[in-house]
Amino acid sequence: MYKLLELRSYLLDDELYKMFQEIPKIDEFGQTNEYFGKTKNEIIDEINSRMMVAYSLSLSRNVLPAENYVLYVDDKPVAIGGLRFKLNNYWKKHSGNIWYKTRPSEQRKGYGSKFVEILSNRAKELRMTELIAQCDKENIGSNKVLKNNGFEIYTNPLCPNWTDTNFYKKILKIDGKIRN
Repeated sequence: MYKLLELRSYLLDDELYKMFQEIPKIDEFGQTNEYFGKTKNEIIDEINSRMMVAYSLSLSRNVLPAENYVLYVDDKPVAIGGLRFKLNNYWKKHSGNIWYKTRPSEQRKGYGSKFVEILSNRAKELRMTELIAQCDKENIGSNKVLKNNGFEIYTNPLCPNWTDTNFYKKILKIDGKIRN
């Protein structure tokens, strides 16, 4: 059974902490895990800081309002990810609206696809009209996840010479209609 919880400091139990330590600090595609190697208290401080931004209680140039989630399957955390409500040029180049990381021991089980589906549905609930995402061209799994969820490759005008990255866009239909 899938369960999605918004990431909050009081949810940092031992299983979630283990997942944060299992996801590499930097994976084979250069994606980072800012929680790797940190103590529980350091992670709680980081999560609390991000929550302050998410609820517009503080501002940061590169941390925009967002919701961050943990995907649980049978009460085990299997992935972390989030949804940025709006993007600046930094995030249009370096990630997009949607991001996720699947616990290495839980990869290739369809959890990434399910998570992106859930995040896309959340974006529709928020009346967002499009989602931007990106991944390394060599990351076969993430490219499949995005394509399977209706994302299409597009040319990012901010990154015309980035030959190692696929940029994706998904137009969201709200109430069966495309809205601007």
